[in-house]
Order: sequence, then structure tokens, then C-alpha cells
Amino acid sequence: KEKLINNAITALLSQEGDIAASNAELESQFQAVRRLVASKAGFLAFTQLPKFRERLGVKVVKALKRNNDGVTHAAIDMLCALMCVSIKF
Repeated sequence: KEKLINNAITALLSQEGDIAASNAELESQFQAVRRLVASKAGFLAFTQLPKFRERLGVKVVKALKRNNDGVTHAAIDMLCALMCVSIKF
């Protein structure tokens, strides 16, 4: 299960939020990352996978520059999920 979650997170973060991605697609990517990091394995990936935080940060900055309410909300919601860990280790 952990390997699948890590692979899913890596795949989502490899799409850097280019101009080519639609706002709806980028919003969906943030929602998917939010759900993945809500699990124990997903949060551990946030702390252990190399370059995870850097790529996530770049993706969020690019998303915020789009100035789209839906994308901004999804990005901030995903960041909030990382700050409020409700997982019992």
C-alpha cells in the first residue's frame, strides 16, 4: 500500500502545474494529493521522499500565480491537510 501511495504522489508531483494543464485538472491534482497525504504512508512520504516538499512548493506557487479561486482553494486546502496531521502513529 505504501509503495502505491508513494508512486501516486510522485506521479502527481511530476506534473508541475504547467500552463498546459487546465484549472480543473490542477485543482483535481491538489485534491488527490490532499487525500493521499491524509494517510499514514502519505504523510511519511511527505517527510521522507526526496524533493517532495520542493516540488510541492513549486507546484503551489505556480498554482497561486494563476489567480483562480478554485485552484487557490485546492492548493491551500492541501497545505492545511499537511499542517493538521490527524494520524495516530
